[in-house]
Amino acid sequence: MNIPHEEEARTAARLKAALAPAPAFTAREVRSRFAARLSAVAAHPERVPIELAGRKLEARRGGTVLAAALKNGVRLMHVCGARTLCATCRFKVGSGAENLTPMRRQEKVSLRYHLSFDPRTRLACQARVLGPIEIEPMFPLCGDLPRD
Repeated sequence: MNIPHEEEARTAARLKAALAPAPAFTAREVRSRFAARLSAVAAHPERVPIELAGRKLEARRGGTVLAAALKNGVRLMHVCGARTLCATCRFKVGSGAENLTPMRRQEKVSLRYHLSFDPRTRLACQARVLGPIEIEPMFPLCGDLPRD
């Protein structure tokens, strides 16, 4: 397969940029960035930070974990289309289980049917985010959604 010379040059430039050392920040710059992030978070109390498979995302307070993943461009498996049937969107809660809505009967039935008896296992299509959580999907992520 022949790659045009321009594309090779662009690829080499991107690789060099990726390998360049990260710029060092002074203590003042770090404080300034932290203060800016803190005020941005305070300005949007409806946004909740979540960590999904090591990725830091933002969820809408009261929205499902599945919706948060999809809105942030992460493909989380959900074969049945979020109808509580397949349990392919199962995840294990690392921390913040108290920041999810209580499990409803339909979710419990689906998890039992799929032999998931661990109380820290939830369905992303049903669990609604109320506060910060750290979770790990039971099935591998399906890649990233394309950004427009």
